[in-house]
Amino acid sequence: MNQTKARFLLSAVFIARGTSFLFSKTLMQNLFPTSVLAVRFLMAFTILACIFHKKLIRCSRASLRGGILLGVLYTVCMFFEMFGLRLIESGVSALIENMAIVLVPVLAAVLSRSLPRAKTMICALVAVVGVGFLSLTQRGGAHSGLGIFLILMAAVTYAICIMTTEKVSRGADPLTVGAVQLGTMGVLSLVVTLALGEFSLPQSGTQWGMMLMLVLVCSCFGFAFQPLGQKYLRAEEAAVLTVLNPFTASIMGILIAGESVGVAKVTGYILILAALVFYNLPEKGKERTRR
Repeated sequence: MNQTKARFLLSAVFIARGTSFLFSKTLMQNLFPTSVLAVRFLMAFTILACIFHKKLIRCSRASLRGGILLGVLYTVCMFFEMFGLRLIESGVSALIENMAIVLVPVLAAVLSRSLPRAKTMICALVAVVGVGFLSLTQRGGAHSGLGIFLILMAAVTYAICIMTTEKVSRGADPLTVGAVQLGTMGVLSLVVTLALGEFSLPQSGTQWGMMLMLVLVCSCFGFAFQPLGQKYLRAEEAAVLTVLNPFTASIMGILIAGESVGVAKVTGYILILAALVFYNLPEKGKERTRR
């Protein structure tokens, strides 16, 4: 696979993942957040295990370790996302969480003990101001402040997941890593759900339909194929494509869930999306090279 095909694959992955916000929020009207995650990821792992059973049987230590590590990190990220998503709108949640695009280079700079580029800092500042405007639109909820905080924590852990996926996917089989990752997420979510005594299954055909969308589109495809795409791209390049995630979630939230659109929300959307797009603009005379 070349870099162009990898970009197309990751674009499709992030669009698929963007649909998960509305489906998850709707399911949480009747199911506990960790119960949704447990059913979703265990079903997804079962399907992938049937398809790629030969790969899993021959799973290398690198693939196993990488899948488990990503599974743990993404479980933390998903817990933040789901509990935050219960408290604020799906489109707002997706947009804030995908600030990971500017958090990745900031975290990379911190780890390398160097200063982020001026362009990165400007984009991060604009995105933070955008979050401020979005927070104004969520004042009606009793726990909207907590919801925004949880989604911000999801953004931080998501950035860590993107960076870790880049490292893990290059030293192992990416599809095996993705399958093990989903299995790990399913088991950890189930353990937490059973410990809290909150396990339950969807009860209606509509709920099962949404769950199957989460399983097949958002998990089997969305999660499992991300390591494959990132194997051929840098973490920063993959982070740029995450802009498709909030676009998808925001459009679905407005058109399907009837989420409101006001001046403050539009301003927040424009600021954050502008930061994401501006960060992706190539610099004159410079071309990003693959590390």
